[in-house]
Amino acid sequence: MSNNVYDVIVVGAGPAGLMAAKVAGENGLSVALLERKDSITAIQRSCQTMVAIEDEYYFGERMYFDDKQRRLVFPVNNFSVPYSGPYKNFYAWHIYTPDGKHCIKLGNYEKNKEGGSKTRLSAFYNKHELLKGLFKDVQESGVRVFSGTNVIAHRREGDVNQIATAEGGIFRGVFTIAADGINSRLMRILNLNRERMFYGTLKGAGYYMTGVRPPYPESINYPLVFHKSTQYPIMLWVGLSPYGEDEYWVYAGGPAHPEIDYKEVIDHAIQDSPFSHWFADATVVRRHAHVANIWSPTPTPFKDNVLIVGDAGWTVEAECTGSMMSGRKAANAISEAIREGKLNREGVRKYIDWWQKSFPDFMDYKEFLALLSGGLLGEDAVNYLYKLVTGILPC
Repeated sequence: MSNNVYDVIVVGAGPAGLMAAKVAGENGLSVALLERKDSITAIQRSCQTMVAIEDEYYFGERMYFDDKQRRLVFPVNNFSVPYSGPYKNFYAWHIYTPDGKHCIKLGNYEKNKEGGSKTRLSAFYNKHELLKGLFKDVQESGVRVFSGTNVIAHRREGDVNQIATAEGGIFRGVFTIAADGINSRLMRILNLNRERMFYGTLKGAGYYMTGVRPPYPESINYPLVFHKSTQYPIMLWVGLSPYGEDEYWVYAGGPAHPEIDYKEVIDHAIQDSPFSHWFADATVVRRHAHVANIWSPTPTPFKDNVLIVGDAGWTVEAECTGSMMSGRKAANAISEAIREGKLNREGVRKYIDWWQKSFPDFMDYKEFLALLSGGLLGEDAVNYLYKLVTGILPC
């Protein structure tokens, strides 16, 4: 190929895109990484990052965080990622009835906590620190990075992909990796969302707070609450934040209903709810929000030499761990395809097959949707039915 054509253009510099660019660069490919944010490692939306998840196989992988080596380990896919930032263990998932009078315990909190890291459910970690480490590797691998770059068009011209940006740039590549997240613009440009089921838009607000005192501090605390006027179920999440000492992430999210203000939902939970005593001495450190469109998985993660990775083609959350897995696998598949001279779908067949096996075939994405809609029975029914669950359940 001519000098002005990259082997691969990676769109999006989250965990999937950074991993893809890093691996492709280390494999000797010419790589351009395009990212709309000016500061690549900055976290600009409400987010709590966990190792998803340590107590079972997830997306076909038995991933875990090794505290001694300070690495995220992926034994099935045969790689690991260094992580030197802070982390906080959690040992159970507790679901509270709307009246605050009953708690369903998923995982034995006291017993798991006794075993420390060996028996934790998983750990929260600092996404900014993860991205910093990946970005350092990207820079050292010879990748050309273009931050503050917004992709607005993508088309196939002969054997080359051409990408246009809002800033007037034109990038040309043999392959493209779409790693631009859950609200992927490339998926829309390529018309791939027409092949997916649209479930709706999820909105949320998150407070990072100090001085929060839930009854089980090192767990996921999940009160089920209902919006007053619409009676829609709301996700209320209180869990440790790895971004600061004695810091918690308090999040409220649900459907993008015009009557629901999720900041107001959090404020009500803090000031006037059965859970207000958790926040008696709490202080808000900072606030973020997010909006996410919820789709079924893309039927195939490939079109016109574009490979789809991470959240761009999945439902809601592939998590950082799933995203890094797919970014790495896509980059290696492209490297092999270029060496073999198979610059087409057949050349990256290994990635397509792996994605199908590890994502849609491995996990029913509707399980996550059920988590989002678990309170649709209504507040009174939830208060009654959940109190019938009295034993400690596996998580």
